[in-house]
Amino acid sequence: MQQIETHIEGQAIEAFIFMHDTRDTYIISIPDVNFSIEYSRSLDTKGQFEEIVVHLFNVMDEASCETVARDITEATSTK
Repeated sequence: MQQIETHIEGQAIEAFIFMHDTRDTYIISIPDVNFSIEYSRSLDTKGQFEEIVVHLFNVMDEASCETVARDITEATSTK
């Protein structure tokens, strides 16, 4: 599991990224906002970004969604 720091409305928060090899997915968890998502590792960076933003939009503003999605996709693109 990988732990990264991202920001929501200027506050530093932790996000956790788990690569589920059996299911070929990423599982993302952000406990501070009670958020988690699972998506296919076959998605390209743009697809990952869009998937995260769409789901985060229910819990935060658009600018924060994009910041968090960018930080997560940058972390997963190095794997």
